[in-house]
Formats: sequence, structure tokens, C-alpha cells
Amino acid sequence: MDSLGKRIVHYRKKAGLSQKDLAVAIGTSSSVLSYYESNVNDPPTPMLAKIAEVLDITSDKLLGLERFHPPVVYKNRNEYTLLRVHRILNTLGQDRVLEFATGLSEVPKYTERK
Repeated sequence: MDSLGKRIVHYRKKAGLSQKDLAVAIGTSSSVLSYYESNVNDPPTPMLAKIAEVLDITSDKLLGLERFHPPVVYKNRNEYTLLRVHRILNTLGQDRVLEFATGLSEVPKYTERK
């Protein structure tokens, strides 16, 4: 499935919906939905969100992005903050953070007791 249209068709069929069923559910006509499915036109963002909602999938999945960005579950706000900071640093900064964190992980008073 390498195009948005093919993904719409795939997930529509997986949901057991006809083209007309999906069109009605998202508030458009079958012919407009047909244009989306055949890649003649891309759905506008609000329509894309409706399609994903009706098909009970994420917009990322519909866009083919989910496999590249798996959902991340954070244990707490600190994990989220560390990752966010890491992503804005350049390679040198990321290496320093890793070096520092690795050093801390070797000091018993900073590690979790098991």
C-alpha cells in the first residue's frame, strides 16, 4: 500500500464498509471519495481526520507514517522531557547527554534499587 488512496480502500474494506457507506459517514459523495481512493485528489485535512475516525485508525496510519513513528509511551514527564531535549540537540550535544547519563547509571545512588 504505497498511496493514500490505496490505504483508504484497504482500511475501508477492512472495516467492512462500501464506498457509499464511508462517503455517507464522512459527509461527502461517493464520487468525491472515489477521487480520493484513486489518488485524483487528496482529501483536505479535516476530511482526512473524519476518514480516519470512521475507519477507527489514526491519521498517521492512514497517511502511512505509523510504521516510521511507533507510538512512544512515557513512564513520566521526565522521560518525555529528556527525549524532547535530546531531539533538539545536535549530534555533539546528544553524545554529551548520553555520556553523562551513562556515567550516572554506573553510580549506585542514582540507580533504582531492585
